[in-house]
Amino acid sequence: MKCISRIAVFAAVAAIFVGVAGVATIFAPPELNAATPNIATYDIACDCRTGVGGPNRGDPFIITGKIFPAGTLPTGPATNDPTQPVNGVQPIGTWTCRGQNAAPFPGPLVDAYGTSPFAYFDWHFVFNDGRGLNAAGYPTVATGEAGALSVTGGIGAFFGAAGEIRSASFGVNATGCPNFRVNISFRPGSLQ
Repeated sequence: MKCISRIAVFAAVAAIFVGVAGVATIFAPPELNAATPNIATYDIACDCRTGVGGPNRGDPFIITGKIFPAGTLPTGPATNDPTQPVNGVQPIGTWTCRGQNAAPFPGPLVDAYGTSPFAYFDWHFVFNDGRGLNAAGYPTVATGEAGALSVTGGIGAFFGAAGEIRSASFGVNATGCPNFRVNISFRPGSLQ
């Protein structure tokens, strides 16, 4: 009986260490730029095959893509499939944009709301290692680019995150959607 009790205790302790090792992996620090330790940069391959939504004011929409290490995705018109490795580099997570159309405005009001964004959205970065990051924002009216998004929090190494995300597209993938890069500037001290 003593032997069985010792085995059970050993198994429980081993399970705790394995669990802690798993948690340590989930809470590993994000990929921060060594020169500027409060900036993380990723490439996103937006996947048009996942997009749904309507064209009317108030219609919701959602689209998803894959996250890659910065510098992975090709520029210009490209043939990369967002769900597949690029030059042997696997996606490191999933990006989702969900939002709601704010336009079109009724005819007589178009000029009065000329500076209003045409949509509002939330971005969700879910990394393969369990980390997560959330942001909210809207596209820049003139260009349709994402503009700046506010980092609204996160999970794992991104717990307590605050800051700003800027993005720029640099090509189009095989689905017809953009490949783009995000630069996440974290407020110093916001990552726990």
